[in-house]
Amino acid sequence: MTAVAAELAWREGDTATAIETADRILTEGTDQDCVAAGVAAAAAAADGALFDAAARWRVIAGSLSGAPGVAAAARAALAGCLAGDLDAAAADLADARARLSGAAPRGLTVLLDGVDAALEAVRGGFSPAARKLAGLAAATVPADPMAAEQWGDLAITALIAGGHDATAEELLLMFADRPTARRRLLTAWLHLRAGRLSAARTEIAACTAPVLRRDAVLAAAVTIGLARRAGDKDALRTTWRRVAPVVAGVDVEPLLLDAWGELSAGAGSVFERDTIVDAMSAAVARVDAGWCTETDNWWRVQRAVVAGDASVVVELTVEPRASAARMWASILAGDVDPLVVAGVADRLARAGQPWDAMALCGAAAARLSDPAAARELLSTGRALRARIGTEHDKPGDGLSKRERAVGELLMEGLTHKEIGARLYISPKTVEQHVAKIRQKLAVSGRSELMASLRARLA
Repeated sequence: MTAVAAELAWREGDTATAIETADRILTEGTDQDCVAAGVAAAAAAADGALFDAAARWRVIAGSLSGAPGVAAAARAALAGCLAGDLDAAAADLADARARLSGAAPRGLTVLLDGVDAALEAVRGGFSPAARKLAGLAAATVPADPMAAEQWGDLAITALIAGGHDATAEELLLMFADRPTARRRLLTAWLHLRAGRLSAARTEIAACTAPVLRRDAVLAAAVTIGLARRAGDKDALRTTWRRVAPVVAGVDVEPLLLDAWGELSAGAGSVFERDTIVDAMSAAVARVDAGWCTETDNWWRVQRAVVAGDASVVVELTVEPRASAARMWASILAGDVDPLVVAGVADRLARAGQPWDAMALCGAAAARLSDPAAARELLSTGRALRARIGTEHDKPGDGLSKRERAVGELLMEGLTHKEIGARLYISPKTVEQHVAKIRQKLAVSGRSELMASLRARLA
Protein backbone atom coordinates (compact mmCIF):
# COMPACT_ATOMS: atom_id res chain seq x y z
CA MET A 1 0.00 0.00 0.00
CA THR A 2 1.07 3.59 -0.65
CA ALA A 3 1.20 6.54 1.77
CA VAL A 4 -1.98 7.90 0.22
CA ALA A 5 -3.70 4.55 0.85
CA ALA A 6 -2.53 4.71 4.47
CA GLU A 7 -4.11 8.15 4.89
CA LEU A 8 -7.33 6.94 3.25
CA ALA A 9 -7.44 3.96 5.64
CA TRP A 10 -7.06 6.35 8.58
CA ARG A 11 -9.85 8.60 7.31
CA GLU A 12 -12.13 5.57 6.93
CA GLY A 13 -11.42 4.37 10.47
CA ASP A 14 -9.18 1.42 9.61
CA THR A 15 -6.55 2.57 12.08
CA ALA A 16 -4.59 -0.69 12.31
CA THR A 17 -3.98 -0.83 8.56
CA ALA A 18 -3.21 2.88 8.40
CA ILE A 19 -0.61 2.76 11.17
CA GLU A 20 1.03 -0.41 9.93
CA THR A 21 1.31 0.96 6.38
CA ALA A 22 2.55 4.38 7.51
CA ASP A 23 5.23 2.83 9.73
CA ARG A 24 6.45 0.64 6.87
CA ILE A 25 6.71 3.60 4.51
CA LEU A 26 8.52 5.70 7.11
CA THR A 27 10.96 2.84 7.72
CA GLU A 28 11.64 2.57 4.00
CA GLY A 29 12.20 6.33 3.75
CA THR A 30 9.84 6.71 0.79
CA ASP A 31 7.44 9.27 2.30
CA GLN A 32 8.21 12.18 -0.02
CA ASP A 33 5.18 14.36 0.75
CA CYS A 34 5.01 13.56 4.49
CA VAL A 35 1.68 11.75 4.04
CA ALA A 36 2.71 8.71 6.07
CA ALA A 37 4.28 11.02 8.64
CA GLY A 38 0.90 12.72 8.97
CA VAL A 39 -0.79 9.39 9.65
CA ALA A 40 1.83 8.63 12.31
CA ALA A 41 1.21 12.05 13.91
CA ALA A 42 -2.55 11.54 13.95
CA ALA A 43 -2.05 8.06 15.43
CA ALA A 44 0.19 9.47 18.17
CA ALA A 45 -2.55 11.90 19.21
CA ALA A 46 -5.18 9.15 19.20
CA ASP A 47 -2.83 7.08 21.36
CA GLY A 48 -2.72 9.86 23.97
CA ALA A 49 0.82 10.96 23.07
CA LEU A 50 -0.17 14.57 22.37
CA PHE A 51 3.30 16.08 22.84
CA ASP A 52 4.73 13.57 20.39
CA ALA A 53 1.91 14.32 17.94
CA ALA A 54 2.55 18.07 18.17
CA ALA A 55 6.28 17.56 17.59
CA ARG A 56 5.60 15.34 14.56
CA TRP A 57 3.19 17.84 13.01
CA ARG A 58 5.71 20.63 13.66
CA VAL A 59 8.37 18.77 11.67
CA ILE A 60 5.88 18.15 8.86
CA ALA A 61 4.90 21.84 8.82
CA GLY A 62 8.56 22.75 8.36
CA SER A 63 8.83 20.38 5.40
CA LEU A 64 5.73 21.53 3.49
CA SER A 65 4.63 24.77 1.92
CA GLY A 66 1.21 26.17 1.06
CA ALA A 67 -2.04 24.80 2.48
CA PRO A 68 -0.54 21.42 3.58
CA GLY A 69 2.07 23.25 5.65
CA VAL A 70 -0.54 25.50 7.24
CA ALA A 71 -2.73 22.49 8.11
CA ALA A 72 0.24 20.69 9.70
CA ALA A 73 1.10 23.73 11.84
CA ALA A 74 -2.54 24.04 12.93
CA ARG A 75 -2.70 20.36 13.86
CA ALA A 76 0.49 20.79 15.88
CA ALA A 77 -1.14 23.72 17.68
CA LEU A 78 -4.27 21.70 18.49
CA ALA A 79 -2.34 18.71 19.87
CA GLY A 80 -0.16 21.01 21.97
CA CYS A 81 -3.19 22.91 23.22
CA LEU A 82 -4.98 19.72 24.33
CA ALA A 83 -1.83 18.75 26.25
CA GLY A 84 -1.78 22.17 27.95
CA ASP A 85 1.39 23.39 26.19
CA LEU A 86 -0.25 26.74 25.50
CA ASP A 87 2.85 28.77 24.62
CA ALA A 88 3.96 26.27 21.98
CA ALA A 89 0.39 25.93 20.70
CA ALA A 90 0.00 29.71 20.37
CA ALA A 91 3.32 29.88 18.50
CA ASP A 92 2.26 27.09 16.12
CA LEU A 93 -1.08 28.81 15.50
CA ALA A 94 0.65 32.14 14.81
CA ASP A 95 2.96 30.37 12.35
CA ALA A 96 -0.03 28.80 10.60
CA ARG A 97 -1.85 32.13 10.29
CA ALA A 98 1.27 33.88 9.00
CA ARG A 99 1.57 31.30 6.22
CA LEU A 100 -2.13 31.43 5.30
CA SER A 101 -2.92 32.91 1.90
CA GLY A 102 -6.03 34.92 1.05
CA ALA A 103 -7.25 32.12 -1.21
CA ALA A 104 -7.01 29.45 1.49
CA PRO A 105 -9.59 26.63 1.51
CA ARG A 106 -12.53 27.19 3.85
CA GLY A 107 -11.65 24.02 5.74
CA LEU A 108 -8.29 25.52 6.64
CA THR A 109 -9.78 28.68 8.15
CA VAL A 110 -12.23 26.54 10.13
CA LEU A 111 -9.30 24.50 11.45
CA LEU A 112 -7.47 27.64 12.58
CA ASP A 113 -10.59 29.09 14.19
CA GLY A 114 -11.14 25.81 16.03
CA VAL A 115 -7.62 25.83 17.42
CA ASP A 116 -8.13 29.42 18.57
CA ALA A 117 -11.32 28.39 20.40
CA ALA A 118 -9.54 25.39 21.92
CA LEU A 119 -6.89 27.71 23.37
CA GLU A 120 -9.64 29.89 24.82
CA ALA A 121 -11.24 26.84 26.44
CA VAL A 122 -8.05 25.60 28.11
CA ARG A 123 -7.39 29.12 29.42
CA GLY A 124 -10.78 28.98 31.15
CA GLY A 125 -13.21 30.59 28.71
CA PHE A 126 -15.35 27.46 28.64
CA SER A 127 -18.76 28.76 27.55
CA PRO A 128 -17.59 31.24 24.85
CA ALA A 129 -15.20 28.65 23.46
CA ALA A 130 -17.88 25.95 23.47
CA ARG A 131 -20.25 28.22 21.52
CA LYS A 132 -17.58 28.80 18.87
CA LEU A 133 -16.67 25.13 18.69
CA ALA A 134 -20.31 24.06 18.44
CA GLY A 135 -20.76 26.52 15.59
CA LEU A 136 -17.73 25.11 13.79
CA ALA A 137 -19.08 21.58 14.29
CA ALA A 138 -22.25 22.65 12.51
CA ALA A 139 -20.36 24.24 9.59
CA THR A 140 -20.71 22.81 6.11
CA VAL A 141 -16.98 22.00 6.05
CA PRO A 142 -16.23 18.32 6.79
CA ALA A 143 -14.31 17.63 9.99
CA ASP A 144 -10.56 17.15 9.67
CA PRO A 145 -9.95 13.45 10.49
CA MET A 146 -6.22 14.10 10.87
CA ALA A 147 -6.74 16.61 13.71
CA ALA A 148 -6.48 15.44 17.31
CA GLU A 149 -10.08 16.33 18.20
CA GLN A 150 -13.45 17.02 16.56
CA TRP A 151 -15.06 20.38 17.36
CA GLY A 152 -18.35 19.04 18.72
CA ASP A 153 -16.57 16.66 21.08
CA LEU A 154 -14.23 19.42 22.21
CA ALA A 155 -17.16 21.77 22.88
CA ILE A 156 -18.76 19.16 25.15
CA THR A 157 -15.46 18.49 26.92
CA ALA A 158 -14.91 22.22 27.53
CA LEU A 159 -18.38 22.60 29.05
CA ILE A 160 -17.81 19.65 31.38
CA ALA A 161 -14.43 21.03 32.43
CA GLY A 162 -16.17 24.28 33.35
CA GLY A 163 -18.86 22.48 35.36
CA HIS A 164 -21.61 23.23 32.81
CA ASP A 165 -22.81 19.63 32.74
CA ALA A 166 -26.45 20.40 31.94
CA THR A 167 -25.43 22.45 28.89
CA ALA A 168 -23.04 19.69 27.82
CA GLU A 169 -25.95 17.23 27.93
CA GLU A 170 -28.01 19.58 25.79
CA LEU A 171 -25.20 19.72 23.25
CA LEU A 172 -24.92 15.93 23.22
CA LEU A 173 -28.62 15.77 22.36
CA MET A 174 -27.92 17.99 19.35
CA PHE A 175 -25.37 15.45 18.11
CA ALA A 176 -27.56 12.42 18.85
CA ASP A 177 -27.83 11.65 15.14
CA ARG A 178 -24.03 11.68 14.80
CA PRO A 179 -22.78 9.26 17.48
CA THR A 180 -19.08 8.67 18.01
CA ALA A 181 -17.18 6.59 20.57
CA ARG A 182 -15.95 9.81 22.17
CA ARG A 183 -19.48 11.17 22.61
CA ARG A 184 -20.68 7.92 24.12
CA LEU A 185 -17.83 8.05 26.62
CA LEU A 186 -18.54 11.71 27.41
CA THR A 187 -22.16 10.73 28.00
CA ALA A 188 -21.04 8.00 30.40
CA TRP A 189 -18.77 10.49 32.19
CA LEU A 190 -21.66 12.93 32.63
CA HIS A 191 -23.86 10.15 34.02
CA LEU A 192 -21.13 9.20 36.50
CA ARG A 193 -20.66 12.80 37.66
CA ALA A 194 -24.42 13.18 38.17
CA GLY A 195 -24.67 9.95 40.15
CA ARG A 196 -26.65 8.13 37.45
CA LEU A 197 -24.55 5.01 37.87
CA SER A 198 -26.82 2.58 36.05
CA ALA A 199 -26.90 4.85 32.99
CA ALA A 200 -23.10 5.18 33.10
CA ARG A 201 -22.71 1.39 33.17
CA THR A 202 -25.08 1.07 30.22
CA GLU A 203 -23.09 3.55 28.13
CA ILE A 204 -19.77 1.89 28.95
CA ALA A 205 -21.16 -1.55 28.17
CA ALA A 206 -22.39 -0.26 24.81
CA CYS A 207 -18.84 0.76 23.80
CA THR A 208 -18.05 -2.60 22.25
CA ALA A 209 -15.93 -1.35 19.36
CA PRO A 210 -12.17 -1.03 20.03
CA VAL A 211 -11.10 2.51 20.92
CA LEU A 212 -7.64 4.01 20.76
CA ARG A 213 -5.92 4.86 23.99
CA ARG A 214 -6.88 8.53 24.29
CA ASP A 215 -10.54 7.50 24.40
CA ALA A 216 -9.75 4.44 26.51
CA VAL A 217 -8.42 6.71 29.28
CA LEU A 218 -11.85 8.32 29.58
CA ALA A 219 -13.45 4.86 29.65
CA ALA A 220 -10.99 3.88 32.39
CA ALA A 221 -11.97 6.93 34.46
CA VAL A 222 -15.65 6.00 34.23
CA THR A 223 -14.92 2.35 35.07
CA ILE A 224 -12.80 3.31 38.09
CA GLY A 225 -15.44 5.81 39.16
CA LEU A 226 -18.12 3.13 39.08
CA ALA A 227 -15.94 0.76 41.10
CA ARG A 228 -15.20 3.50 43.67
CA ARG A 229 -18.87 4.28 44.10
CA ALA A 230 -19.72 0.60 44.56
CA GLY A 231 -17.58 0.65 47.72
CA ASP A 232 -16.04 -2.76 47.01
CA LYS A 233 -12.27 -2.43 47.57
CA ASP A 234 -11.47 -5.84 46.07
CA ALA A 235 -13.44 -4.98 42.93
CA LEU A 236 -11.68 -1.61 42.76
CA ARG A 237 -8.25 -3.26 42.93
CA THR A 238 -9.26 -5.73 40.21
CA THR A 239 -10.57 -2.90 38.04
CA TRP A 240 -7.41 -0.87 38.55
CA ARG A 241 -5.18 -3.76 37.46
CA ARG A 242 -7.22 -3.94 34.27
CA VAL A 243 -7.06 -0.23 33.40
CA ALA A 244 -3.55 0.62 34.68
CA PRO A 245 -1.78 -0.37 31.41
CA VAL A 246 -4.17 1.87 29.47
CA VAL A 247 -3.36 4.90 31.60
CA ALA A 248 0.42 4.46 31.80
CA GLY A 249 2.34 6.99 29.72
CA VAL A 250 -0.65 8.93 28.37
CA ASP A 251 -0.34 12.72 28.45
CA VAL A 252 -2.71 14.38 30.94
CA GLU A 253 -5.19 16.69 29.20
CA PRO A 254 -6.15 19.72 31.33
CA LEU A 255 -9.74 19.67 30.04
CA LEU A 256 -10.00 16.10 31.35
CA LEU A 257 -8.36 16.88 34.70
CA ASP A 258 -11.45 15.70 36.61
CA ALA A 259 -11.22 12.32 34.86
CA TRP A 260 -7.56 12.03 35.83
CA GLY A 261 -8.53 13.03 39.36
CA GLU A 262 -11.00 10.14 39.44
CA LEU A 263 -8.19 7.83 38.33
CA SER A 264 -5.86 9.22 41.01
CA ALA A 265 -8.48 8.62 43.72
CA GLY A 266 -8.94 5.02 42.62
CA ALA A 267 -5.31 4.17 41.84
CA GLY A 268 -4.41 0.70 43.03
CA SER A 269 -1.08 1.44 44.73
CA VAL A 270 0.85 4.36 46.21
CA PHE A 271 3.37 4.22 43.37
CA GLU A 272 0.70 4.38 40.66
CA ARG A 273 -1.18 7.12 42.49
CA ASP A 274 1.97 9.24 42.85
CA THR A 275 2.74 8.84 39.15
CA ILE A 276 -0.70 10.14 38.18
CA VAL A 277 -0.59 12.94 40.76
CA ASP A 278 2.80 14.10 39.47
CA ALA A 279 1.52 14.10 35.89
CA MET A 280 -1.57 16.07 36.94
CA SER A 281 0.56 18.62 38.80
CA ALA A 282 2.80 19.07 35.75
CA ALA A 283 -0.25 19.68 33.53
CA VAL A 284 -1.66 22.22 35.99
CA ALA A 285 1.68 24.04 36.12
CA ARG A 286 1.86 24.20 32.32
CA VAL A 287 -1.58 25.78 31.98
CA ASP A 288 -1.15 28.10 34.98
CA ALA A 289 -4.88 28.94 35.21
CA GLY A 290 -7.04 29.34 38.29
CA TRP A 291 -9.66 26.82 37.18
CA CYS A 292 -6.99 24.17 36.72
CA THR A 293 -5.56 24.77 40.19
CA GLU A 294 -9.05 24.59 41.73
CA THR A 295 -9.75 21.23 40.07
CA ASP A 296 -6.38 19.84 41.15
CA ASN A 297 -6.97 20.98 44.74
CA TRP A 298 -10.40 19.34 44.81
CA TRP A 299 -8.87 16.00 43.92
CA ARG A 300 -6.12 16.49 46.47
CA VAL A 301 -8.91 16.65 49.07
CA GLN A 302 -10.59 13.56 47.58
CA ARG A 303 -7.36 11.57 47.77
CA ALA A 304 -7.01 12.65 51.40
CA VAL A 305 -10.53 11.35 52.02
CA VAL A 306 -9.62 7.98 50.51
CA ALA A 307 -6.44 7.84 52.63
CA GLY A 308 -8.14 9.17 55.78
CA ASP A 309 -5.55 11.94 55.94
CA ALA A 310 -6.78 14.54 58.45
CA SER A 311 -3.81 16.84 57.75
CA VAL A 312 -5.13 17.97 54.35
CA VAL A 313 -5.04 21.73 53.82
CA VAL A 314 -7.99 23.12 51.83
CA GLU A 315 -7.09 25.68 49.17
CA LEU A 316 -10.32 25.98 47.18
CA THR A 317 -12.24 29.21 46.65
CA VAL A 318 -15.01 28.34 44.16
CA GLU A 319 -18.34 27.14 45.54
CA PRO A 320 -19.76 24.63 46.22
CA ARG A 321 -16.57 22.59 46.09
CA ALA A 322 -14.81 24.99 48.48
CA SER A 323 -17.42 24.46 51.21
CA ALA A 324 -17.48 20.72 50.52
CA ALA A 325 -13.69 20.51 50.79
CA ARG A 326 -13.70 22.36 54.11
CA MET A 327 -16.44 20.06 55.35
CA TRP A 328 -14.42 16.99 54.34
CA ALA A 329 -11.44 18.37 56.28
CA SER A 330 -13.67 18.88 59.34
CA ILE A 331 -15.09 15.36 59.05
CA LEU A 332 -11.60 13.87 58.78
CA ALA A 333 -10.64 15.81 61.91
CA GLY A 334 -13.71 14.44 63.73
CA ASP A 335 -15.58 17.76 63.87
CA VAL A 336 -19.13 17.13 62.59
CA ASP A 337 -22.17 19.41 62.74
CA PRO A 338 -25.06 17.49 61.12
CA LEU A 339 -27.00 20.62 60.12
CA VAL A 340 -23.99 22.24 58.45
CA VAL A 341 -23.13 18.98 56.69
CA ALA A 342 -26.68 18.69 55.36
CA GLY A 343 -26.59 22.26 54.03
CA VAL A 344 -23.27 21.78 52.26
CA ALA A 345 -24.43 18.44 50.84
CA ASP A 346 -27.60 20.05 49.50
CA ARG A 347 -25.59 22.72 47.64
CA LEU A 348 -23.22 20.08 46.28
CA ALA A 349 -26.14 17.97 45.02
CA ARG A 350 -27.79 20.96 43.39
CA ALA A 351 -24.52 21.69 41.59
CA GLY A 352 -24.74 18.28 39.92
CA GLN A 353 -22.70 16.14 42.33
CA PRO A 354 -25.31 14.08 44.21
CA TRP A 355 -23.04 11.09 44.78
CA ASP A 356 -20.43 13.32 46.41
CA ALA A 357 -23.21 14.86 48.52
CA MET A 358 -24.34 11.42 49.68
CA ALA A 359 -20.75 10.37 50.40
CA LEU A 360 -20.27 13.51 52.48
CA CYS A 361 -23.36 12.70 54.54
CA GLY A 362 -22.32 9.08 54.94
CA ALA A 363 -18.81 9.96 56.14
CA ALA A 364 -20.17 12.52 58.59
CA ALA A 365 -22.79 10.07 59.92
CA ALA A 366 -20.05 7.53 60.62
CA ARG A 367 -18.37 10.05 62.94
CA LEU A 368 -21.49 10.83 64.98
CA SER A 369 -22.00 9.23 68.38
CA ASP A 370 -25.75 9.91 68.32
CA PRO A 371 -27.41 7.02 66.37
CA ALA A 372 -30.56 9.04 65.66
CA ALA A 373 -28.58 11.97 64.22
CA ALA A 374 -26.50 9.56 62.15
CA ARG A 375 -29.60 7.88 60.72
CA GLU A 376 -31.11 11.26 59.86
CA LEU A 377 -27.95 12.37 58.07
CA LEU A 378 -27.79 9.12 56.10
CA SER A 379 -31.43 9.59 55.13
CA THR A 380 -30.63 13.14 54.00
CA GLY A 381 -27.84 11.86 51.74
CA ARG A 382 -30.06 9.21 50.15
CA ALA A 383 -32.86 11.74 49.65
CA LEU A 384 -30.52 14.22 47.95
CA ARG A 385 -29.35 11.64 45.46
CA ALA A 386 -32.86 10.36 44.84
CA ARG A 387 -34.25 13.87 44.36
CA ILE A 388 -31.64 14.86 41.82
CA GLY A 389 -32.21 11.63 39.88
CA THR A 390 -35.96 12.21 39.89
CA GLU A 391 -35.54 15.77 38.70
CA HIS A 392 -33.39 14.57 35.82
CA ASP A 393 -35.69 11.79 34.68
CA LYS A 394 -39.18 13.11 35.47
CA PRO A 395 -39.70 16.87 35.24
CA GLY A 396 -43.33 16.38 36.30
CA ASP A 397 -44.74 19.49 34.64
CA GLY A 398 -45.40 18.18 31.13
CA LEU A 399 -42.45 20.04 29.63
CA SER A 400 -39.54 18.33 27.94
CA LYS A 401 -36.02 18.85 29.24
CA ARG A 402 -35.26 21.29 26.40
CA GLU A 403 -38.52 23.19 26.99
CA ARG A 404 -37.67 23.52 30.68
CA ALA A 405 -34.26 24.92 29.77
CA VAL A 406 -35.86 27.45 27.42
CA GLY A 407 -38.46 28.35 30.04
CA GLU A 408 -35.85 28.92 32.74
CA LEU A 409 -33.92 31.29 30.47
CA LEU A 410 -37.12 33.11 29.54
CA MET A 411 -37.64 33.77 33.24
CA GLU A 412 -34.17 35.30 33.37
CA GLY A 413 -35.32 37.84 30.78
CA LEU A 414 -33.19 36.59 27.90
CA THR A 415 -34.24 37.22 24.29
CA HIS A 416 -34.77 34.38 21.81
CA LYS A 417 -31.38 35.17 20.29
CA GLU A 418 -29.65 35.10 23.69
CA ILE A 419 -31.37 31.84 24.63
CA GLY A 420 -30.30 30.31 21.32
CA ALA A 421 -26.69 31.30 21.96
CA ARG A 422 -26.83 29.81 25.46
CA LEU A 423 -28.36 26.51 24.29
CA TYR A 424 -26.56 26.27 20.94
CA ILE A 425 -29.78 26.41 18.92
CA SER A 426 -31.14 28.97 16.45
CA PRO A 427 -33.55 31.76 17.52
CA LYS A 428 -36.14 30.16 15.22
CA THR A 429 -35.85 26.89 17.15
CA VAL A 430 -36.25 28.82 20.41
CA GLU A 431 -39.42 30.39 19.00
CA GLN A 432 -40.77 26.91 18.19
CA HIS A 433 -40.04 25.72 21.74
CA VAL A 434 -41.79 28.76 23.21
CA ALA A 435 -44.83 28.03 21.05
CA LYS A 436 -44.94 24.45 22.37
CA ILE A 437 -44.56 25.70 25.95
CA ARG A 438 -47.52 28.09 25.45
CA GLN A 439 -49.59 25.22 24.08
CA LYS A 440 -48.73 22.82 26.92
CA LEU A 441 -49.34 25.43 29.60
CA ALA A 442 -52.49 26.72 27.89
CA VAL A 443 -51.45 30.38 28.04
CA SER A 444 -51.56 33.19 25.51
CA GLY A 445 -49.97 36.51 26.55
CA ARG A 446 -46.38 36.93 27.78
CA SER A 447 -47.37 37.90 31.34
CA GLU A 448 -49.55 34.79 31.62
CA LEU A 449 -46.73 32.67 30.22
CA MET A 450 -44.19 34.07 32.72
CA ALA A 451 -46.56 33.56 35.65
CA SER A 452 -47.19 29.96 34.64
CA LEU A 453 -43.47 29.28 34.20
CA ARG A 454 -42.69 30.76 37.60
CA ALA A 455 -45.31 28.58 39.22
CA ARG A 456 -43.79 25.44 37.69
CA LEU A 457 -40.07 26.09 37.38
CA ALA A 458 -39.05 28.74 39.89
